[in-house]
Amino acid sequence: MTNPFNPKHPVEPIFFVNRKEILNTFIRTLKRSVEAKPDNLAVLGDWGLGKTSVLRKFESIALTQLKGIKIFSAFVELTPATSKDFTSFITRVRDEIERSFKVVDLPILAKLKKEIIPNWRIRSVDFGITLERREQEKRNRSSVTIFEDTLRDLWETLVSLKIDIVLLCIDDLHYLAQQHPDALYDIRGVFQRLAMDGCKYYLAVSAKDLLFFRAKEFAEPFTRFFDRFKLDTFDLEGTRNAITNPLRLSKSSIMVDEEVILRIHKLTQGHPYFIHFIMQDLVELKEKGALTNEFFYANYPKIAKHLAREKFDDDLHLASEMDQRVLFEMAKFNKTEVTPSELKSKSARVALRRLVNDKGLVKKNGRGRYHIYHPLFKQYLRIRGEQE
Repeated sequence: MTNPFNPKHPVEPIFFVNRKEILNTFIRTLKRSVEAKPDNLAVLGDWGLGKTSVLRKFESIALTQLKGIKIFSAFVELTPATSKDFTSFITRVRDEIERSFKVVDLPILAKLKKEIIPNWRIRSVDFGITLERREQEKRNRSSVTIFEDTLRDLWETLVSLKIDIVLLCIDDLHYLAQQHPDALYDIRGVFQRLAMDGCKYYLAVSAKDLLFFRAKEFAEPFTRFFDRFKLDTFDLEGTRNAITNPLRLSKSSIMVDEEVILRIHKLTQGHPYFIHFIMQDLVELKEKGALTNEFFYANYPKIAKHLAREKFDDDLHLASEMDQRVLFEMAKFNKTEVTPSELKSKSARVALRRLVNDKGLVKKNGRGRYHIYHPLFKQYLRIRGEQE
């Protein structure tokens, strides 16, 4: 049996659950974009909530469920290194289009792989994407113009093969917003001009909320270029689906008692990453049969130690010694929220600012109220603090 749970990777599209509203919006707007100017969609949320999984599900739906529409899809994963400036960004986009593209029609796929995409890459290099900046200036063509020309050239090639629309998924766009926020203006301008000229590129992007906070300052029109969906944790029914549906679809013989589902939901607060982490270990430990409350309690200490080793130890090491003292002190409180005045640590306000803005280990609820980002991390801190 394949274990369908793995917190280190996006959820396989076949095991994807919940998020019905955003999936229905994607299907509706993609179909509409074939006949009209393309829509664009942004998936927002903190780490571990499934942004990449949603984009992968979009691609799967586009390629397997939308009959009668010929779709070309490419998936672009951004990193800090590929987002340091606009030239790095467009080079990454071009390379990923060449490497990761998919299409419904197999004969077209073979032709694209053998002839069209390699030739397009050669032309795109000739356009100047990989040239040094001074060479670009000699040609008197900006990187934005080069990017637009390469996409326009690609569309002309694809439309000759009767492709109806391009789905371009860009994951972790916040890296570009953080390092080169002015690029958001350029992206909007490029894809708006392409749409006006009949080039059908549907953009589906993922980002942390930070992207759109910054965008309000630097590129507010960029935010209006997208339908925006903010991912949240699962409610109890969502947690139940996230546990039982992958087991059923993977033909597992494991059955999870309702008491265990309730316990996992309470521990994880419906956070997808922690649900998958706990379930991956439980499936490995159980292998088959009923996953009872007794089995869960007997094995949870092992899972907690594994979670500490794989996740929380690294989280704690992100913080300086002074910031760690603030975290340990916060963990001692039985209530969820604390204020800086309740903390005895010196420079608590400065430490909290770093823990919120730079490390993401603390969340601010407004009016000076703070809480540790997840109860499981708080439990870990409380245990570690007692050991110190």
